[in-house]
Amino acid sequence: MDSLRQRMLNLPTLSTAALIATTLLAGCAHQPQQAPEPSNADSLVLSLPYFDVDGERHRAVVTGPNPPTTEAVTPDIYSDELPSVEVIRTGRYQLVATQASLGQRYLLEQTIDVRIPASMTTTVEDALHHTLRHTGYSLCPAPGPAQRTLYRKPLPAAHYRLGPMPLREALQVLGGDAWELEVDPVAREVCYQVRDIRYAPGHGDDSRDERNEAVAEVSDA
Repeated sequence: MDSLRQRMLNLPTLSTAALIATTLLAGCAHQPQQAPEPSNADSLVLSLPYFDVDGERHRAVVTGPNPPTTEAVTPDIYSDELPSVEVIRTGRYQLVATQASLGQRYLLEQTIDVRIPASMTTTVEDALHHTLRHTGYSLCPAPGPAQRTLYRKPLPAAHYRLGPMPLREALQVLGGDAWELEVDPVAREVCYQVRDIRYAPGHGDDSRDERNEAVAEVSDA
């Protein structure tokens, strides 16, 4: 009988303990959890320009303790997708484009107007240097006897006046149909390469060894 009475006296104590435990658990469940502190790798994030994958646009994200500090400028005027041309009114009947022109973006497309005095005796090399003045490009040194032959040739009368035309076309005209115009966009140099072995130099002012060297050089190319 005493044992039963003792168990009945302990019932409220157990119920109270269970109630306290339930309350504590409920409080923990409603307590907002703190976000984990970001590491150095997560705290440094750099967004890069968009790129296309299977027709969908994606933006690359670089993370790490030392991400790059520069990124490409967008929009890029040299990309395939050119921005729409905007114009401003500078007069009552005059509109001016606010974007860079084709000749400014691609220097070989700039319009040139060359006039060489007829009294001036000049070679093709002199005409090339004269044409390239103020264009941003220069003529490469003759890499071989074939180019030296071209450079030494007297300038044809038909080439004393060129333009208005794109610089690219003027340089091709000065070289002639036997020569292919080549360009180094980094060094901004233009040069010429023989199109075909049939055009290899074979004139009397070149030595036999020089002509053979020119033919061998064109054959290897």
